[in-house]
Amino acid sequence: MVVHLLCALLTGFYIYLSPPGTDLFSWHPVCMAVAFSLLSLQAILIFSPLSSLTPSSPRADKVQLHWIFQSFSLLALLAGASAVYLNKEIHGKKHFTTWHGRFGLATFAGFLLAFLGGVLANYSVRFRNLVKPIKLKMYHATLGMLVFFLAMSTLYLATHSNFFTNRIKTPWISRAVGLAPIVLGICIARQVTKSYLPRVLTPRESEIDSRNKRIEEKIKTKLERKNVNQRGL
Repeated sequence: MVVHLLCALLTGFYIYLSPPGTDLFSWHPVCMAVAFSLLSLQAILIFSPLSSLTPSSPRADKVQLHWIFQSFSLLALLAGASAVYLNKEIHGKKHFTTWHGRFGLATFAGFLLAFLGGVLANYSVRFRNLVKPIKLKMYHATLGMLVFFLAMSTLYLATHSNFFTNRIKTPWISRAVGLAPIVLGICIARQVTKSYLPRVLTPRESEIDSRNKRIEEKIKTKLERKNVNQRGL
């Protein structure tokens, strides 16, 4: 529950720092915080046996909620990216001149790839002739984890931007806000590597394989009984 509290506090802080609607740029930090430190985080944590808000829900329901959270996260990401892009165009400023901007661009591209990977993973059975469903899900989980950590690094770099430093003058607040996304990134990396990936990497028998195995065992048992009866005669 500490992770949920931390993500809520971090998102609330950026809403307080940049009230949405005060100007065009104000939508950028708010939308990005909502996209990653709130929606995307919850979309990943929903599969955690310890941190999920719906631990007893069937996996199919969790997958559906994951899709919903990530879809809204994508919308928030597009809104936040559009806000900062248009703001720079209006003021005649160059794009991606800081590490925060470059990491943000990498996060944007990575999220789109991870989202596409999620679509493919959801319909992985249709592509089993090209790649095994287990591997496709593993690639999606790994890429999603890396993109989330990249997003948290971008949020950390935001604390060194002019926008942030001009508004926050208290050192301990700056350090706390900078440390929070790193903690969230580590928590997600730990959850994915120790909770989700092991289940994906564990081979599972399909229903057809399991049924064929049961049939073979029954046939083998009947043959053994038949041999025993013949010997008795």
